Amino acid sequence: MIKIPQKLRHYEVYVPGKPLEEAQRELGLDKIIKLASNENPIGASPLAIKAIGKWVEKVYLYPDSGSYYLSSRLSSLMGIPTEQILVGPGSAVIAKWIAAALVEEGDEAITSEKTFLIYKIAMQETPGKLIRVPAKDYGYDLGRILAEITPRTKLIFIANPNNPTGTHLKDGEFREFLRRVPEHVLVVYDEAYREYVDTEDHPKGEELLREFPNLVALRTFSKIYGLAGMRVGYALFGEREVREAVWKVVPPFSVTLLAQKAAEAALDDEEFVKKSVEVNRRGKEYLYRELERLGLKFLPTQGNFIFVIPSLNARNVVEKLFRRGIIVRHTKAFDAPEGFRVTIGTEEQNREFIKNLEEILGSQSSNSH
Repeated sequence: MIKIPQKLRHYEVYVPGKPLEEAQRELGLDKIIKLASNENPIGASPLAIKAIGKWVEKVYLYPDSGSYYLSSRLSSLMGIPTEQILVGPGSAVIAKWIAAALVEEGDEAITSEKTFLIYKIAMQETPGKLIRVPAKDYGYDLGRILAEITPRTKLIFIANPNNPTGTHLKDGEFREFLRRVPEHVLVVYDEAYREYVDTEDHPKGEELLREFPNLVALRTFSKIYGLAGMRVGYALFGEREVREAVWKVVPPFSVTLLAQKAAEAALDDEEFVKKSVEVNRRGKEYLYRELERLGLKFLPTQGNFIFVIPSLNARNVVEKLFRRGIIVRHTKAFDAPEGFRVTIGTEEQNREFIKNLEEILGSQSSNSH
């Protein structure tokens, strides 16, 4: 029998939800509303779908390992040399590549509690140590992070907007933080929800790179462009030497041909992006009003999701919603067991969520008296 390494017993894993079809069959429901994974509720970019159809007959060919055409397009848009761009199968995987390439025995990385689970997963596969500082108002406490930096610190992981809470770091405070981070520390700046941000005061990764070479900005096509099922994202590195180091751990052909072509096309679909932003804005305003009406605590968001903190047991609320065919994400795995994250959906999805949530809260409230 093969001996399984003892270390794996303690590994955190990203637990996926059940396939929608399986959940629907299990529950005996006609439809399921999935609001758990922050996917674009209006679907994928039409230009991307058209590109997939155009290139589908070429899938017998290996894809370009370097994603040449997509990298060139991104270089033109961002004003960043292609030598500083790395395309991968989603920004989460790129975060893991960065940790795998750079973290050695004795190194440390720093992040916050109540943030994206993948940073913890990325570090547990390295010989390094992850330090998680307490969250501040459900966001990053940049002062606490700076206080934890030592000569052993190699990486700092920061998501802005933060997942799962939707909190946001402003440009001025983040720039001041970067000025105080030593040159030997690489800041991994995750902007997965960048396109949904509705404030002008957002620190843009491609602009920060010019002032702070010890920065890498992560972006994805999974959210606003609706390509979560294609698995494609990219990183913008401040230093090409760091990009070259990470490239050495990248498996060949990691981004499929169709993913590359879909992403190229999606970058031109400004109309779809604008529509997605508008659907999110209207949905956010509606959910704010309704959650306030229900007397629920929630956090204002700069993403396409809202972190809700019910006065009753959050896991129970999530499970009861699931049995009604509404799937949201309990955030225990994100160090936030007191709440759940709900994706902002279409108008119909949002109304169904609120209707069922109100009935559940009313039922639980009456049962507690």
